[in-house]
Amino acid sequence: MSLNLLQTVLAPAPRPSRGSLAVLGLGYVGRPLALGAAAAGYEVIGYDPQPSARDAAGIAHRQNKGGFRTSADPTELAGADTWLICVPTPLDSRGRPDLTAVRAALGMVVRGLKPGALVCLVSTCQPGATNGLCRSVLEAAGWCLGRDVFLAVSPERENPGPHAPLTRSIPRLLGATDDASLRRALAFWRHLVDRVEVVASPEIAECAKLLENTYRLVNIALMDELHAAFTALGVPTRDVVAAAATKPFGFSPFWPGLGAGGHCIPVDPAFLQMGAARAGAPSALLAIAMACNRGRVARVLAEIRVRLGDDLAGKRVLVAGVTYKPDVADLRAAAPLRLLRGLQGAGANLAWHDPVLSAVPKPLSVIPRSDALTMPNGARPEAIILGTPHRGFDFAAITRAAPLVFDPFGILPPGPNVAVV
Repeated sequence: MSLNLLQTVLAPAPRPSRGSLAVLGLGYVGRPLALGAAAAGYEVIGYDPQPSARDAAGIAHRQNKGGFRTSADPTELAGADTWLICVPTPLDSRGRPDLTAVRAALGMVVRGLKPGALVCLVSTCQPGATNGLCRSVLEAAGWCLGRDVFLAVSPERENPGPHAPLTRSIPRLLGATDDASLRRALAFWRHLVDRVEVVASPEIAECAKLLENTYRLVNIALMDELHAAFTALGVPTRDVVAAAATKPFGFSPFWPGLGAGGHCIPVDPAFLQMGAARAGAPSALLAIAMACNRGRVARVLAEIRVRLGDDLAGKRVLVAGVTYKPDVADLRAAAPLRLLRGLQGAGANLAWHDPVLSAVPKPLSVIPRSDALTMPNGARPEAIILGTPHRGFDFAAITRAAPLVFDPFGILPPGPNVAVV
C-alpha cells in the first residue's frame, strides 16, 4: 500500500449515499452489524436459515431504528450493494477448521452479485482466506476485483453478553485486496463504527484476529496450569493475579477456570496453527496450550474422583452453571458440558442448575435440570461443582448447599467443604 493511499483513506471522507446491505448470518456477529447498519440508514436484509436467529434479529430490530427485514430465501439478497459474510466457522469432528458455511455464503453472493458491489468477509478464517478462497470464488464467476466488484476483510470483534461494549465503539480492522476495494470498504465501515484501523493486507487483518484469541488461549492455559501450582502452595490464585495486575505495564490479568469455551478462543488458534503448519512453521507452544485447554476438564474430573471416591456411580452431583461464559446463554464448546458428559459416563446421579438458560438446550435434554441448588427431587447434593460463575449466583449459598463444593475458579468463599481444583 502506498503512502499516498494511506493518507487518502485515513483522511476524513465525504459521506456516500446509503445503499442496500445483505448480511449473511444473524448470529452474535451478524445481528448487531445488521441492526447498526439499519440505524445508519442502510436498507438491510438479514439472511439466516435458522428461524430462531431470524426471530431474535426481528425482536431486536423492533427496539431500534431503520429499514431491516429477515429472510431464509437467498434469492431475496440479489442486487445488494454490500455483502457481509458473518457465518459460523467452527471446528469439525477432527478439530480442523470447517469453512463449509463460508463456501455456501460465497455461493449465494456470486448468484446475487451486481457490478460495483462490495463483498466483505467478517467470519473468522485461516490466513489467506480472503485472497485465496474468496478471491478464487469471485474470479471464477467472472468478476474482476477492484474494477467490477470489491473485496475486503474486517474480522469480527464481538464480545457477547449483557455487559458487552457497543458494536459501534469497537475498532474495526480492515484489509482489502486492492486500493479500490479498500476505499470502497472504508466508506462503508465508517458509517457503522467510530474507528477503522486500516492494515496493509487482508492477511494482516486475518492473522491479527487469530492472534487476539490465541493470546487469550495461551494465557488462559497458563493460568489453569499455575492455578494448580498456587493451590498446592496454599496461595489463592485470584489474589496472586489481582496483586500482579496492580503493575501498570507489562501484565494483563487472566483468571483460572474450567477451560476456555465458546465460538472463538478454542477455535481461532486452530486456524492459526493450520496456516502455520501449511507454511512449515507450526507452533509448539500453541500446540501445548491447545492440549492444556482440552485437558482441563479431565484434570478437574480427576480431582473430583479423588475427593468423592473413585467410584462415582450413584453419587448425587449438581453442576451449577453450564454455559461457556458467565451471563451468556450459549453452550458452544462449553467446558461444563464436557464435565457433565464425564460425570454421566462415570454413572453419577447427575443434575444441572443454570438460571441464565430459559429453556432446556438439546445437549442437556438427557440430564435432569434443577431450578435450585438441590437435586430435582429436592434431595441435597453430595457435591456441587461450579461450572460457570454467573453474576446472579449467591456464592455463599453455593458453599452451604452441599457437604462438598468444587471450585475450578478459586472464586467461592473459602471453607472446610470448598475444594479449589
